[in-house]
Amino acid sequence: MAARLDLAVSKGCDGIDPDNIDGYNQDTGFSLTTADAIDYVTFLANAAHERGLSIGLKNAAEIVPNVLSLMQWELNEQCENYGECGTFQSFISSGKPVFDIEYPSSAPNVDQATKENICGNQATASFSTIMKTTNLDDWVMPC
Repeated sequence: MAARLDLAVSKGCDGIDPDNIDGYNQDTGFSLTTADAIDYVTFLANAAHERGLSIGLKNAAEIVPNVLSLMQWELNEQCENYGECGTFQSFISSGKPVFDIEYPSSAPNVDQATKENICGNQATASFSTIMKTTNLDDWVMPC
């Protein structure tokens, strides 16, 4: 992972977004725990900061209280769908941005009612929210 962080620096990146931190919620074949995730995120955050990189937590709502101080921002997917948006408010309270990506099933054909439902959600009012298709093509609809 250190080599990957070095590669990010060499390519001019200013931050990293480690994915699949929440392996404790997935069937990985390993007995991963939230403590494992906290240890790993701590390692990544320290290694990123040593290289002048910011780091954001991706999803992993269960460990927010344990790693908030190490993160500069948060990126979540589908917090509205999973009812987790409130968990990420602590980033906002700490002056850190939250980037929310929602994947409406109708995307890219999002009707006005769906857009209003996603973009008008009070739980994400202070987040920067966009809608994407699940295949992550170039289509995007910002709120």
